Amino acid sequence: MRLGKKLKYLASMEKFMKLFIDILKHNKPWLRLLAVLIAGVSLGYWLQTEDRSAAPEQQDAMFAAGETAQIYVCPMLCVPPREHPGDCPICGMELMATPVGEASPHPRVRLAPETVKQARIMTAPVERRFVSAEVRLFGQIEYDPVHISYASAYVPGVIDRIYVKRAGQTVRWGDPLFDIRSPEILMIEEQLVEALKLVPGFYSLDMNKPHVRARSEVLLNRPGNLHKPTAEQKKALETINALRHKLTLIGMEKVDIDELMKKGEPSGIATIYAQRTGIVIEQKAFEGTFVNTGTPVFAIANPKFVWARLEAYESDYPWLRIGQTAEFVTDTYPGEVFEGKVAFIDPLFNQTSRTFDVGVIFADSSGRFRPKMNVRALIQAKLTADGRVAAEENPVGLAPLVIPDAAPLITGKRALVYVAVPGEEGVYEGREIVLGPRTRQHYIVREGLESGEEVVVNGNFKIDSQVQIMAKASMMSMKGAERVDAHHHSGGSEAMAADHRNRMGRRLDAQALQMEDVKAPAPDPDSETPARTEHMHH
Repeated sequence: MRLGKKLKYLASMEKFMKLFIDILKHNKPWLRLLAVLIAGVSLGYWLQTEDRSAAPEQQDAMFAAGETAQIYVCPMLCVPPREHPGDCPICGMELMATPVGEASPHPRVRLAPETVKQARIMTAPVERRFVSAEVRLFGQIEYDPVHISYASAYVPGVIDRIYVKRAGQTVRWGDPLFDIRSPEILMIEEQLVEALKLVPGFYSLDMNKPHVRARSEVLLNRPGNLHKPTAEQKKALETINALRHKLTLIGMEKVDIDELMKKGEPSGIATIYAQRTGIVIEQKAFEGTFVNTGTPVFAIANPKFVWARLEAYESDYPWLRIGQTAEFVTDTYPGEVFEGKVAFIDPLFNQTSRTFDVGVIFADSSGRFRPKMNVRALIQAKLTADGRVAAEENPVGLAPLVIPDAAPLITGKRALVYVAVPGEEGVYEGREIVLGPRTRQHYIVREGLESGEEVVVNGNFKIDSQVQIMAKASMMSMKGAERVDAHHHSGGSEAMAADHRNRMGRRLDAQALQMEDVKAPAPDPDSETPARTEHMHH
């Protein structure tokens, strides 16, 4: 098949030479110059085509020649490896002699002891041991949300009076915060006062007497009492208890309800009190403002309980677990290191920054920290072979396989290491592996290596360049031992690349048809073709 192609090519070259000689006979200089240029380009294309057409068979024969065989490779990779020494026909550089290793599922290369020494190739063992990762996080101090309480409106109404004017003030449990005036409170108070009229002596209504419950035979209802409560009084007592409970549910304290029953004057105003001792961190109350049910008006935080709200990246997630010890520092107190526990890990990631929040809680009994202080935290973590954070008592058998971070050659989706072949000095084998999380100086290995193997940590790029010269699979190869540059698609997508190939294929087919038409013999002018006869007949 190749002989036929050569004969066709020689025939076309013969025609070209005849045309070239005819052009040289002309007296016009520019035609002669054009003919020389065309001849030079055609000669170079013929040499390159001959070299590349013979490449696959030559390369297969060379790689199958065994360990003692040698191939000769261009340093610039202009042409495929050759079987005989010489110079590169493209760049003119001398071809380099390279030994070919035996067949192996992984690419191998053999280097002379002098080459290993000059390249400063160093190896390190693949070990099964625990390695620590330092996770550095940044964030701010905030009050612990667990120790924050909110004072809100239990019924819709208008804020009538404010007792705490601004945020930052310290309040104690039971201190009044604000009054709210509501028609719903007024209606319940009026019903309570009307029910009290049916039970005389329930409370002392004398304004001059202290706030104590009056002695009443109706309420005591003890055996032997002469005055028994009537059915109407019993119903009034049940109504009073229900109304008192209802006022409690809408935010009124029992002391205020007792005072209302003592005075017997409904006001429609309820006082909201602080439910904890702390600092007011939010104050949204303004006199005359209407608030709805559940609207938070005040926020009170316990200053003794703060936490550091930190931001962590996605790559830090495997190293973080609740309960870990974290150390952090702040510029406010230089030279001091504070310690806390991880109490919260946000289950959701921020779509914009691709981070998640980590909460480190600690006790600030002295009140030295204030919200929005910037902090820098450090968390030490270890992982087991199954990807869990290791505890101090975990056995060594659960330790993962680790290699130095200088060993793998990472090219996007792939990671390649070169392993020293046991028992064969100067022989290194390329192997694709699956990496896990990275520590400060190590990588955790998921697949591809065994404990005790030696991986190259210095000089691996030089070994890989030698593998590329031998036209074997290297870090620049994709899946299937194809080079990366073979996957560069026209237009940046596979669909556009396929369309480009189809268009180029149709163009080449058209050019091939034109060449066949040129090579076809010209018709004899004396003979008449059927088409010509038909034309004359018409």
